[in-house]
Amino acid sequence: MATASADPLRRQALAAAWLALCASLGCQPDTDADRLSEAHAAAIRDSVSSALEAFRELGSGPDPAEVGRFYSESPAFRFYENGALRYESAADVRAALMALGPAMRITTEYSDVDIEALAPGIALVRSLFESTARGDGGSAFTYGGAMTTVWVHEADGWRILSGHTSAPVPRGGAGEGAR
Repeated sequence: MATASADPLRRQALAAAWLALCASLGCQPDTDADRLSEAHAAAIRDSVSSALEAFRELGSGPDPAEVGRFYSESPAFRFYENGALRYESAADVRAALMALGPAMRITTEYSDVDIEALAPGIALVRSLFESTARGDGGSAFTYGGAMTTVWVHEADGWRILSGHTSAPVPRGGAGEGAR
């Protein structure tokens, strides 16, 4: 008999299996009627691009927690960093941003941005990023890597439902060909 604590694990395993199956099949719709027109896809890309720019601007503003409004309140929200689940809710993200303190400024630049309209109200954003965090006394550190986020259009606009950031990992090894 399964325990109650195994049920969430079972649901997560089934969801992962379903996503893997979907990915292996290319997640292609069965009919052309389900596909986005190029005009609709372009409109999604443009509006998500604008949302990403607003997200970037708010993140470097005087209240970094303001950027927290760009995270979905959906119970399906998940955000991973360097391969580990870091935030399970938008509230977790906002709490982490508030913990930075009012004097912290984070500026982020995105490059190689690719926005893919997946379906009405759903977009995938892939990019490289570089962020610089500056504290009160002028101290600063820079970090960067790759980012993938799933944006969904909700009543208040585009929101991040899920995402992952990862920093480059130095690769060692014998010989010139190691990467």
